[in-house]
Amino acid sequence: MKTCHISRKTALIIAMGLSASQAYAAEADALSTQVEALNQRIAQLEQNTAPSQFKNSQVSLYGSIRPTLSYLDEGDEQTWDVRDALSRIGIKASTEFADGWQAIAQGEWNVDIANSGNFGKARQAYAAIASPYGQVGIGKQRPAQYTLVAEYVDIFNHGNSPYAYDHESPFFVDNFVTYQLVSNGLTFMAGVQVDGNQGDSNADMINLGLGYDTGALHLGLGYVTQDTLIDGKVGGDNQTLGGVAAYTFNNGLYVAVSYQDKQYNFDQSLTNADRSGSTLDTALAYPLNDEYKIKLGYFQFKDGIKGNGSADYDGFNTTLEWNPLSNVRVHLEYLDKSLENGNDDQAVTIGFRYDFNLTWQG
Repeated sequence: MKTCHISRKTALIIAMGLSASQAYAAEADALSTQVEALNQRIAQLEQNTAPSQFKNSQVSLYGSIRPTLSYLDEGDEQTWDVRDALSRIGIKASTEFADGWQAIAQGEWNVDIANSGNFGKARQAYAAIASPYGQVGIGKQRPAQYTLVAEYVDIFNHGNSPYAYDHESPFFVDNFVTYQLVSNGLTFMAGVQVDGNQGDSNADMINLGLGYDTGALHLGLGYVTQDTLIDGKVGGDNQTLGGVAAYTFNNGLYVAVSYQDKQYNFDQSLTNADRSGSTLDTALAYPLNDEYKIKLGYFQFKDGIKGNGSADYDGFNTTLEWNPLSNVRVHLEYLDKSLENGNDDQAVTIGFRYDFNLTWQG
């Protein structure tokens, strides 16, 4: 039997290898422990430094880009023009800070596609608190008169729609304080425009509205009283009572009719006699198939002025829409507007619309 002898040199090499292996293993274990500790620390720091306002929050960046190309015939002049159908970009954020309570902020601005493409004036800029007892907002906002009445006939791809309501009725109101309560299909809205000493009793406008929704039916009523300023002084007021009825049938047919009675009351020592006016807007939409839809409308505006000073008009429009995607629209519109004292306006318009909405939740 032979005996295996290991030289001292070989033994030394083996010992050094074992020692190095043990040292490497120890270093690897230590490094792994440090990495794990570092990951835990990073997670803790991220949790501690995450802005608290993003907890229980939702933030949306949205927009709607709506360029149009129109051929305009105004009787004595015919032109082509690139226009804009109220393009806008906005941001809206909400944070729940208690059960049923939310803080809300929204800003929305026009995009001036018809000219330089700059951001235009603000459409909305407000903050609000929503609770089980209703929502209170302060800033530039939609009034009840539009939200509960006019919006239901505002289905056309045009910056002046609804065409009769557009002439002398509110779309957005600045210096506005609002209250809204929704319960069991009923929506109550109230708003007051408070602009320093500009109006009577420091209130320029008061707007009350009531809406009722059940199934495919919407009914809405709105009342507006607004001061008229003449040479910087209150010289009277306008009072508007309006209503709308809108219904969607089982085959997709949508029909809406809105009417407003408007009373112009003046201080007789400052201006002309009182007068009565009205607005009428109708809207019809019918889906031809999943992608194509036809829209029809008739409108009529009366300002109550007799003679050549009247700005009365009526007209109709018809629109064909192509919706290849839910957020993409192409439309072709024909508009005919007849003025009582002036040339009739006719327009043929082709337009595009692209909507986007990016939402983050925390």
